[in-house]
Amino acid sequence: MGLAGSELTNFVREQQTLEREEREKQRQDKVKEDERLEKLRLFEMEQKPKEDELLEKTRLFEMERAKLELERKEKARQEKERVRQFEFDKQEREMQIEHEA
Repeated sequence: MGLAGSELTNFVREQQTLEREEREKQRQDKVKEDERLEKLRLFEMEQKPKEDELLEKTRLFEMERAKLELERKEKARQEKERVRQFEFDKQEREMQIEHEA
């Protein structure tokens, strides 16, 4: 390098200053990254109950839909039974009328 005396001392001081500045920049970057990660963690924690709530609402909706489907099928079955019974009663009356005649 060809430096001697005060030039060498100044060069060493400049290098030390640059290294300190670089370490400080790295420390600040680490602090910023830690803050960003903490914000992300907090955001995810806030979202978790919303996701759980949505899943619960979806589950309840599906249960209600299944219940309504069962009720619909039961009403259809009852209607078929009512029609079948009506037809049976009608035939019985017709047979009774024919028997009386």
